[in-house]
Amino acid sequence: MAVFNSKYATREYPVPYPDGSAEVIAVRFAYTVPATIALNDIIEIAVLPAYCRVVDMILDADDLDTGGSPAIVLDVGIMSGAVGDGGTRTIGAEFFSGATTAQAGGVVRPTLKTAFRVAPTSDHRSIGVKIATAAATAAAGEIGLTVLYATA
Repeated sequence: MAVFNSKYATREYPVPYPDGSAEVIAVRFAYTVPATIALNDIIEIAVLPAYCRVVDMILDADDLDTGGSPAIVLDVGIMSGAVGDGGTRTIGAEFFSGATTAQAGGVVRPTLKTAFRVAPTSDHRSIGVKIATAAATAAAGEIGLTVLYATA
């Protein structure tokens, strides 16, 4: 299992913070996935700022499995550890569980109630994308995650 980091996770790009309690921020986080992506690899793609909650989310992906019987499945959730932590990390599936969007490319919104019930905390948290089922014929491409968030 490898962990890949977006430029937001490595803090090369700043993560915007809402100016007020009524403001919703929308940020599209993206990562170009190599064709070598494998089962259980995790992409630390997004950062949910401290004291913020998810209002909505949009997962978009290129066709990352070009075979005749695509198999790739993605989970998206909160990661353990601090943002950018290089150690062993785990990931939940609060936002998407078993998403097949990358099998042909497309867009999907959360259907899990847990996506909207992640409680704010005093720490910045990583949102990751896990390869839950490996691609039959892996291809390089982009995964995007637009996160709409607001302060609690």
